[in-house]
Amino acid sequence: MPKIVDYVGRFAFFELASFTLVCDHGVERLSRHALAKVLATSVSTIRRLLSPEADLRHLALNEVAYRRRRRLRPAPAETGPDAGARLLMPLVPSAPEQVAEELVWWRLVIAAPTTACLRPDVAVQTDDDDEDDGPLHHRFAIATYGYVPSDVLGADVERPRSATSVDGDLDVVVAARQEREEDLAVRLERVVRVTAPGLDAHDVVHHARVLHAVVDGLSVAVSVGRLRPDEAAALARAHVATVALADPR
Repeated sequence: MPKIVDYVGRFAFFELASFTLVCDHGVERLSRHALAKVLATSVSTIRRLLSPEADLRHLALNEVAYRRRRRLRPAPAETGPDAGARLLMPLVPSAPEQVAEELVWWRLVIAAPTTACLRPDVAVQTDDDDEDDGPLHHRFAIATYGYVPSDVLGADVERPRSATSVDGDLDVVVAARQEREEDLAVRLERVVRVTAPGLDAHDVVHHARVLHAVVDGLSVAVSVGRLRPDEAAALARAHVATVALADPR
């Protein structure tokens, strides 16, 4: 009788192993050889079960999403600052496994291409910026030779990574980040409504955006060890109390 292989179970191990690699060593260590080493198996086993096109970051993201789904709770029926704090607390790292989850998430996000504008607008540059005009490799050539040689003029330098592929598809981590940001915005608006039911729609959105920044900041601070989870929880609760004070009722 042929051996039955639990492919779903094997794939779950690949997700956990990818998560563990990012948590313990960083995104740059993700590879099929590293997965094999973490699972104490052969790289041929990994390659046999995992598509060559599979993005290992996606595996780590799946594990993060699975852990996140397990701990998030529905909105309570009651309202007020205590109810709002209880709804908010699962979004702030409070236990070692959640700290690991947040650390993996932020490592993946920061290592991925950014959608932020990193180049200053030429129109707003001042005279102080004149010495920085031109591509970096041109400026280096001028500093070295006093001019830009023809081979440097035609050099094919590496461009910044784009968040989209040539087909227009978003990078897998960028897409996951945008989806999570939208979900978090909805959850935080719910926190504000539970905390201060008397706020109008405009104020709900405003306080939710501020709370979004607070949650992001606390998550990063706990992930890198600047704050203890209990300190982050206390700060989150304190902010919920300030939201409650804005309730006009």
